Amino acid sequence: MADARQKNVVVSKPILYGSVATYLGRKAEETKTHRWSIYLRGVDNEDLSYMISKVVISLHVSFANPVRVLTEPPYEVTELGWGEFETRIQIYFHDPTERPISIIHLLVLYPPNSQPASTKKPVVSEFYDELVFNEPTEFFYKKLMAGPDRQAPPLAMQEYLPTYSDVEVLKTLAHAETFVTKEIQDTKNLLLSADMEIKELKERIAEHTKKKKQADKLAAAHTVAAHLLPMA
Repeated sequence: MADARQKNVVVSKPILYGSVATYLGRKAEETKTHRWSIYLRGVDNEDLSYMISKVVISLHVSFANPVRVLTEPPYEVTELGWGEFETRIQIYFHDPTERPISIIHLLVLYPPNSQPASTKKPVVSEFYDELVFNEPTEFFYKKLMAGPDRQAPPLAMQEYLPTYSDVEVLKTLAHAETFVTKEIQDTKNLLLSADMEIKELKERIAEHTKKKKQADKLAAAHTVAAHLLPMA
């Protein structure tokens, strides 16, 4: 049966997604300072339509028609704008029993480390990931195993995107990025915990100071009362 699940079978397919942005210079309109593209592509720029039925890219609501549906490659949206924002890339498959994959990607317009914007050097923010299919149906398993049979049409800014000769390098980079992200989150958690401890310590010191002041007032009151007592 075509819809029978392939027991104990796991298939993974690598993908790249991201954005590339070009600064248009000082003479550009205030609201159109950059030309940018959000995209999804194969590691070797292969045509992913053998497994993907459509890609939906959701932009900021300020754009006309912010939800773009792409039924064939190249899977990309190119626009003009001035601000950075989070985009959503949703991937749908030829097998409707496979749940769509949703990816959040931050559109990056400006160079890192406060470097000056350049009209000659686009800002590329690209990430490696893997689509993992657990026990796919027989129908979809055959499509996955057949793989791509052609290259995808080039993206609008294809010439500025990096090329990769070894998928293992990409995996290493992806694992490294995951590790760094985890380390950053762990550090944030430690700082948050330290802030809470500092706050609690300050509250305890304030409470102790308050009690000491009250005790000093009571002691002073007792001293005054003792001086006012008549001498026998």
